[in-house]
This record gives sequence, C-alpha cells and structure tokens, in this order.
Amino acid sequence: MQSADVTKIKPYYVKYEIIPYEEDMCHEFKGHKNLCKEELPRFSTDSGVKKGSRKPVSRNLCGFLNTGLGGTVYCGVVDNGAIMGLKLTQYQKDHVVGALDDLMARYKPKVPADRYCVKFLPVLGPTVKEEDRDEMAMLSMTEIVDSDDRKRPHKFRNPDYCWCDIDSKARCENGIILSDYVIEFRIKPWDYDDTSKKGLGQLVNMLPIHADEEGKVYFRHQASLMKYSITTIPNAAYFATRTRCNDIIEQLKNEISLVKSSMEKSNINTKENPVTTFMYQ
Repeated sequence: MQSADVTKIKPYYVKYEIIPYEEDMCHEFKGHKNLCKEELPRFSTDSGVKKGSRKPVSRNLCGFLNTGLGGTVYCGVVDNGAIMGLKLTQYQKDHVVGALDDLMARYKPKVPADRYCVKFLPVLGPTVKEEDRDEMAMLSMTEIVDSDDRKRPHKFRNPDYCWCDIDSKARCENGIILSDYVIEFRIKPWDYDDTSKKGLGQLVNMLPIHADEEGKVYFRHQASLMKYSITTIPNAAYFATRTRCNDIIEQLKNEISLVKSSMEKSNINTKENPVTTFMYQ
C-alpha cells in the first residue's frame, strides 16, 4: 500500500493508502465508530459468546483528555494504518455529532464543548487522479437532505439501528452509492495558561481528571491505554502538579534572571555616562 502524501494537509483521504501517522500518544485508529459501550454490537458483549476485540472510542478520548496533550481518533482507519473509510449519510453524520455531545456530557466532570470536536473527511477512490481530487472531495460531500429529517431525534446509547441507519441501508439496497468518510474525533490539548478554563488550582491551573461514562479513568501511554484505580489517581495528580509547579518555578527563575541582567546593564550605562544621566534627570 502507498503512504498518504504529508506535504500538505488535504481535505480528503485516499482509500487503501496508509495514513501518515502511527498509533502513539496522540493518534489512535479504529475500524468502527462505536463511541460508547452501549453501542457495541451484541456479539462483542453477549455472555457465552467469545468476545471480539472491539472497544469503544470513548476509552481513547478519555485517555487523551487526561494526558493533557490532546489527540485524535481516526475512525475508518484499520490497525495497520490503511484508510478504508466508513459509509455515511448526512443524517448519520448528524447522529455522530449528537452522540459525541451526549457522551462528553456523561463524563465526570462534564467535558466542555471547547475541548473536543469532530470532523468528517471524504475518502476518495484510489483511481481518482491527483488533479481531480479536490473537486471530487467537494462533490462527495454534496448530498440532498430534508431539513425536517435533520431535526428528527436520534437513538443514542443503543446497539440497534437508529432511523438514520435504516435510511442508509435502504439507500444502498436501492442502488444509491454512499460516500466514504474518515471520522476524526479530536481532543484539544489543555492550555495551562488559559485561566478562563476551569482547571484545578488558581496558580497552576491543572487539567481536571475525567472519568468516562462507565466511571473509569484512562491515561494515554504511547500507543496504549492505562486504566487508573482510585488509589493511583491521586499519585498521578500529584506528579502532574509537581511537574507543572517545577515548570512555573523555572520560568520565574528565568524571568528574574532577565530582570537582574537588565538592571545590571542599566547601572553600567549610568556609570559610563553620568553627564547624560544627569541631563535627563
């Protein structure tokens, strides 16, 4: 498979190419779009049946939130980085947006809207010529929809089909070709200097530690997740706070050093030019 071009950020992906990232501290690949445990297929949760390896996206979002570095989950990209895409209608995209808002509201503490977002990037066929891709990307996102249908409520937290999924299935059965997309669920990095964010502590403004919709706390470690227990969370918070405080102390030391250096230069100039100094006084 060919690696995707990374020379510039493009508003699309190309099917079967390899995404220009590896799974690491800030990138995770998923071949599905099941956000929470309740959305997982029954075969992966039924007792007595050998469970698959499918895990909800929520675990990774929680990990990205708690490390503070942010990160992106790419749904429609399989484990080896191959871009496959997920077929979506506009109604299904609306469902995903609503499901993400619903999920973030279930975290404790609730995740504010300015810390996450979702994007849908079209996946083009591998035979589309380079010079035609921008236009094809725009065309693939063009869809005739009913404004009233877009207002219909969706069924979240459920493994069964929502009305938008039934509509999508009917379109496929009628020969309508649906566009493929990569869904990018993005968690934004924590900004320690933004005092408008409701962090912990007036001085250090530490990021809050979030528990997911199941009450579990995850942290991202390279390309994996680590679930923290009630006893290890305080230790993690302590070390994170100590690191942040040490950074602030070093920053203050540097600022004091610069002020001292500036004052010393000022004193030297005063001694070398006493007449000029007297005139300005």
